[in-house]
Amino acid sequence: MKGIFKTIIVIVLLVILAFAAYSSGLLDTFTATGQTYESNGITFQYPDSWTEANCVSDGAIGAVVDSNNSNISVVIQQVPSEYGSDIQNACAVNDQFLSQSSNYVNIQEINSSIHNQSVVMHRYLVNEPDGSQKEHVATWIKMKDNKIYVILFSTPVNSYEQERSSYDLVAGTFNLTNNNTSLFPINI
Repeated sequence: MKGIFKTIIVIVLLVILAFAAYSSGLLDTFTATGQTYESNGITFQYPDSWTEANCVSDGAIGAVVDSNNSNISVVIQQVPSEYGSDIQNACAVNDQFLSQSSNYVNIQEINSSIHNQSVVMHRYLVNEPDGSQKEHVATWIKMKDNKIYVILFSTPVNSYEQERSSYDLVAGTFNLTNNNTSLFPINI
């Protein structure tokens, strides 16, 4: 009888804990998938509070922006073939252009991987004309179509840590499509 009573108490406590975790939003990070962007041969997930945007930058093939702050965005760009076919070299060519501006401040450049695919992550600041600073993370990746893409995250410096998970969602789910066939294995 005591064993059954203990089991019932444990079950009731687990139900209460689960309800408390659900109510507080603790489970949101495990269940949130966001919205899906699928256009121009690419697909990725982005936060529910964001929206698709039109981007006029060179090579832009997709863009999303925080609905509450248009200074926070992620733009996907296809790198011009003139930059070469190697992500290290392409990133170096881009660095040369950036370093010509006195508004550019390099933070770091690291080699990493996303889903066992080599990437170059370049983090830098840009001093904006209005006196503010924006932090950028440019993730350079060569996909199975042999083209290089940049996943460019931009945010005011003071929002970087709070918004980084939004960038991680986009970068972690970025993929190419070809008639609904994946060209890049996603194993999240």
